[in-house]
Amino acid sequence: MEEAFYRTVYEIEKTHWWCVARQRIVEDVIDRRIELPAGAQVLDVGCGSGAVLEALSARFEAYGTDTSQLAIDLCRQRGLPNAFCCTLETFPRKELRFDLVTLLDVVEHVDDDLGILREAQRYVKTGGWTIVTVPAYQFLWGPHDVVNHHKRRYTRAGLRRVLQAAGFELRMLSYFNTILFPAAIAAWAGEKVVGIAADPRPRVPPAPLNALLTTVFSMEKYLLRGLALPYGLSLIALARRSL
Repeated sequence: MEEAFYRTVYEIEKTHWWCVARQRIVEDVIDRRIELPAGAQVLDVGCGSGAVLEALSARFEAYGTDTSQLAIDLCRQRGLPNAFCCTLETFPRKELRFDLVTLLDVVEHVDDDLGILREAQRYVKTGGWTIVTVPAYQFLWGPHDVVNHHKRRYTRAGLRRVLQAAGFELRMLSYFNTILFPAAIAAWAGEKVVGIAADPRPRVPPAPLNALLTTVFSMEKYLLRGLALPYGLSLIALARRSL
């Protein structure tokens, strides 16, 4: 991602409705489906500018990796010493094995998604967990994907296939950002008809709208406790390393 984009994300990711709600959903999956003990070791792959890593560090012994030195510098500004500029292959703490590895909107950025998932699997303890989120549906490809340097978007079948090929045992696989999906599709269709794409740069909406979107999206954590949602703008998977 471009330098200006990283800095923008750093400034807004603790307030922007999508970032806040996604984090709440991921934390609910950790609390309800995994119940990691205090002091568990966690690795956030592709930690970016560190908002999720900061939240994980408040509860666990958390580490982060990112291939952008700027992202790691921004993590340092958040007071996160366990963030490293590296790939998983060059991660300096190779002796560590983790109770949980997260790849939150990461694998769509790399050419070899199977390769990064296999590498991540090696860092998961036997019986440990992995949470993966990715954008859904290739037909929704747009300027946002270009700005974020995405390589692809996923279907549920496609994400299941690559996770299983990497050696993971799936325990949960669902679309999410489902409630807002019709509005997003309408906006996407309108852009196609008019021929004008929305500004792909992230911005926080006006406060009342941002609060409403945060609340609506965050509500899906309750649905995901017992349901696999049939469609959505993103996918979330929880997988376990059994061997």
